[in-house]
Order: sequence, then structure tokens, then C-alpha cells
Amino acid sequence: MSRRLFLLRHAHAVPSSPLGDRCRPLDQLGREQARRVGAELAQSGVELALTSPAARARQTVAGLGLGVPVEVVTALYGGGCSVLIDQVRQLDDALEAVLVAGHNPDIAAAVHHLLDRTASQPEAVALIETHFPTATCCQLEFDGPWAELSSARLVRTLRGKKPRP
Repeated sequence: MSRRLFLLRHAHAVPSSPLGDRCRPLDQLGREQARRVGAELAQSGVELALTSPAARARQTVAGLGLGVPVEVVTALYGGGCSVLIDQVRQLDDALEAVLVAGHNPDIAAAVHHLLDRTASQPEAVALIETHFPTATCCQLEFDGPWAELSSARLVRTLRGKKPRP
């Protein structure tokens, strides 16, 4: 069975908050980025979203407007790439498409760690080779159970920015 994993870096947030890093909300650009990515993901079949507890990640998921259950996972805030992938490996095999919203460097590192370059779309890979800006979402696909996720095909990279005219 083919599974789809969407790894999403949170949208653009205010640079600081008097309440600390976890409380930094999205700014206007971030809200627009989340809406744009959400429109692209609307027909993707995402069944569940996992998110970091940070305000900017939770607000990004809400701004996508996917209408799916959302689970806040404390380990997605600064846990590292291997912790993120371990969270995905614990998913229920009844799920076919899951979105994980978190932070860099963890999200980008997880994409690069899982990336099967020989089976991936070159255009999707090129978009993340040197830069992984806010509201970047990578669609990875692989066959088998979640517990055995070790590599995946990068089939699409979405960006939350406005297309160039």
C-alpha cells in the first residue's frame, strides 16, 4: 500500500514574543502562506495532522483549513529529525496520508534523511536543495507500513509564497 507523508515547515511567524519562542504567532504573511498551502493540499487526502505545540505550528495547521483531526506532539518541538521520524513510524497503518507540521532544522533534515533521490521528482528535489523556507511542504510517498519507513519518493514540493508573475 502506498502511503503519503506531508512534511511541512510552519508558516512565517513574528520574530519574537514576550512569552517566549513557543508562543510566537504567525504574522500576516504566515496566515497567507498557510491558506495557499492549504488550498494546494485540499484534495490530497490528508487524514491526520501532527503538529508541534508551538503556536506558529498549530496556527499553520489550523490555517490550512483541511478539516482533519489534529494531534499536538510535544516531541515535535526541538526533538530532532530522528524523533520526528520515530513519531511517524508509530502511526496507525489504517492511515494512508498524514501531515506533520514542525520546525527547521528538523523538518528539512527529515525530508533529506528519507529522500530516495533515484525515485524522486527532480523538480521537487531542486526546490529544497539549498533552501527550505517557511511554509514549504514536501509530499513523500513510500510503500509498506509506517513502522518500516526508511526512504521515500519526493513527489511534490509546495511553497507558501505567491507565484512569480
